[in-house]
Amino acid sequence: MRQRWAVEVAVAAAVLAAACGARLSGEQVAALRAAEQRRPNVGGVTAGDPAPAAAATDTTGAASMPAGPAAAPVTTAAPAAVRSGATPAPAAGLAACVPAAGPAQPGLSPTEVRIGNISTLSGPVPGFGKTGQNGVKAYLNYLRSQGGVCGRQLTLATGDDRLDAGVNRSEHERLAREVFAFAGGTTPVDDGGAAFLNGTDIPDVSFGFSIPRAALSNNFSPNPIDPACQCNGTVDILRSLKRANNIGRAAVIFPAQPVARSRALAYRVDLADAGIELVAQYEAPLTGATYSGYVNDMRDKQIDMVITTLELNGMADLAKAFRTAGWEPKVKYFGAQAYGRQFLSLAGPAAEGVYAGLTTAIVEDRASNPAVETFVSWYERTNPGADIDFFAILGWASADLLATALRAAGPAPTRDAVLQQLRAQTKWDASGLLAPRNPAGKQRAPCHLIAVVKDGKWQRSTPATGYEC
Repeated sequence: MRQRWAVEVAVAAAVLAAACGARLSGEQVAALRAAEQRRPNVGGVTAGDPAPAAAATDTTGAASMPAGPAAAPVTTAAPAAVRSGATPAPAAGLAACVPAAGPAQPGLSPTEVRIGNISTLSGPVPGFGKTGQNGVKAYLNYLRSQGGVCGRQLTLATGDDRLDAGVNRSEHERLAREVFAFAGGTTPVDDGGAAFLNGTDIPDVSFGFSIPRAALSNNFSPNPIDPACQCNGTVDILRSLKRANNIGRAAVIFPAQPVARSRALAYRVDLADAGIELVAQYEAPLTGATYSGYVNDMRDKQIDMVITTLELNGMADLAKAFRTAGWEPKVKYFGAQAYGRQFLSLAGPAAEGVYAGLTTAIVEDRASNPAVETFVSWYERTNPGADIDFFAILGWASADLLATALRAAGPAPTRDAVLQQLRAQTKWDASGLLAPRNPAGKQRAPCHLIAVVKDGKWQRSTPATGYEC
């Protein structure tokens, strides 16, 4: 049976190679479909499933995308490699459309590229990384509808670090034996995995919360930070807020978690460069904190701006504490991580006036930005009822960046070849979903937008369209 299937695939591949870049005839399409329906079950995806309705493989048993009528084809202005700013490898041509044999690689087969994702799904802050992982799943389903990458489907193997750096490391060690690369990991304890990934050839297209993770030569974050500057790269955002609100004195509040503390204290550099005095720093318990005392102290110190790296529940409780006190600073800058419906639901009316600085497009741009429309439609179909937030956008973008490099690496990719292509990504925007940034050089996007909660909804504050640079 397998030998017969292999012969049929070889025939189908020859047809596809001849037709790459052109429309297939009805007979050619029928031959390809027949070969696909006869292939063995690989990576948990059932042979012959309709492409748009199939879900990204998830070894944790998360719910698959519901089956239904085939979705209308997603139309784009140009092939994904061009839209993402990727430069095809010199050897890439017609043969790049057909998977070819190469050196044995973990997680790679003629029909599959297996991707790993380690996020915080349980523990003290349950669900912290779920939307990031959801974004990866949505992109892999979108990619499947487009035929995968060079005839291979990307499937997902997941792990939960429970907000424990040791578990984060052990989960990376476990999956490294069975995946080709990591993508979209969303967790504040990614420094655990950094210790394992350091010095390996494993492509890591994950967020990079911690400096050790961001500093890895094989980490290419969709939201890069410069590990050398010990800052957050938000100077331009802070300057914009200062101009608009006459800010002079700031406070930073953060949870008792090492990476969150580090990221909060990195604002000291940004605030100094923006000409804003940092007057107070507060460390709150990771969970169960009471914020009234911090609010009263900020009022006594005449704070103009508060910045926080709290998780969403902490942010909501802080916003409520301001409302209860009947006082708040001129600017409540809760950062990009506040963006999304979940914060609005948790904080209720107290969310009003909260700012988020973003280097990504927002869901509210859906009607005017085709990349946002594609992302939102596939995210909602893959994860019915789930929140779309900042981390969801970056999860999708992580998978796009990895797929861009994988496509450019050609028909017989290796980890080293994909790393080489990732190093070429110096101006990348996930097809217009993000402001252009330099993942290879670990340089944040130089352009941003500021969103604010108004009338219970996230809205653009500045600029009215596009980004401020």
